[in-house]
Amino acid sequence: MYRVLDFTRVLAGPWATQVLGDQGFDVVKIEAPGGDETRAFLPLVEGESVYFACTNRNKRSVVLDLKQPDGVALARRLAATADVVIENFRPGVMDRLGLSYEALAADNPGLIYVGISAFGGGAWADRAGYDLVVQSVGGIAALTGEPPRKAGPSIADLASAQVAVQGVLFALLERGKTGRGKRVDIRMIDVAHHLLAFYASAWLNAGQAPPPPSNRHPSIAPYNLYRCADGWLAICCANDGLWEKLRAVLALPADPAWATIQGRVGSRDRLDAAIDAVLAHDTTVAWEARLAAAGVPCGPALSVQDSLDHPLAARITTGSWAFPAPPLPAVSLRPPPRLGQHTDEVLGETGLSAVEIGQLRARGVIG
Repeated sequence: MYRVLDFTRVLAGPWATQVLGDQGFDVVKIEAPGGDETRAFLPLVEGESVYFACTNRNKRSVVLDLKQPDGVALARRLAATADVVIENFRPGVMDRLGLSYEALAADNPGLIYVGISAFGGGAWADRAGYDLVVQSVGGIAALTGEPPRKAGPSIADLASAQVAVQGVLFALLERGKTGRGKRVDIRMIDVAHHLLAFYASAWLNAGQAPPPPSNRHPSIAPYNLYRCADGWLAICCANDGLWEKLRAVLALPADPAWATIQGRVGSRDRLDAAIDAVLAHDTTVAWEARLAAAGVPCGPALSVQDSLDHPLAARITTGSWAFPAPPLPAVSLRPPPRLGQHTDEVLGETGLSAVEIGQLRARGVIG
């Protein structure tokens, strides 16, 4: 079993380590005496934060005071037998604590050390970078409307977490060949720019700025959220065959301007208005049934509640907590830990006696 020493907090880092924990990695979460700040985020259920719970299952919590030399010494002792260290402090914090990659790798040459930061080093090294800041600077918020709005989920954090997991897995594959670990640095701003995908390519390669924000796709039509009599329906036709299926169901005219995808993109205002006019005569459920039967990609715009209650939605439960099922089946189902729940257990695994652990607790080094 791979051991992950988790120095992360809030979302990007904890989400990455949770993904690893779901797949059976032994994740040891190092928390300050006050705990990850998300433990106080509302709402609370029986005194426990649902925010903390959603990103910290399948972990063991150890409380170390890294402001004390003995706390740092314990962290180094744990890192000496770890496979992976992940941290998402501002750049330089781990170095100042004496927990840099170089320091830890000196005792553990096979260590994989992943650092997640908003902007990396350089002029913005000391800038804090929560998800909204990264989405804004990364060009994502400007794509959502005027005034700019963040994408609903914290996608800069969550995508950075997935990239961190990729970094761990690729580094483990490399270590299998070389026997040595490495440092992996992930900048959330790079991840945000990566998510721009075709918008970035259009600007960098064709000098084409994104069109005004909307649900439309810059390269495909029809591709939008359309208004039915009682709600909204997403319809996406990325090729001529799908367009012909949609045209047949809606009894739209065989307009020569709509015969090709280029023509449809060029006349999308008129095309979207024609689709809206037809859909207005019936309900979302009725149109979805007809279009789906014809093979047209479509789906209603559901609320979070309705989406999680949809027949397609799968759940897992662990302890008293319920979560959406992860994309890959979880092989471990340990509930989110209480603060310091596993301090004695984990430190005992390093060879410390109960007496030594008690002495450390009496001095406030551990909790």
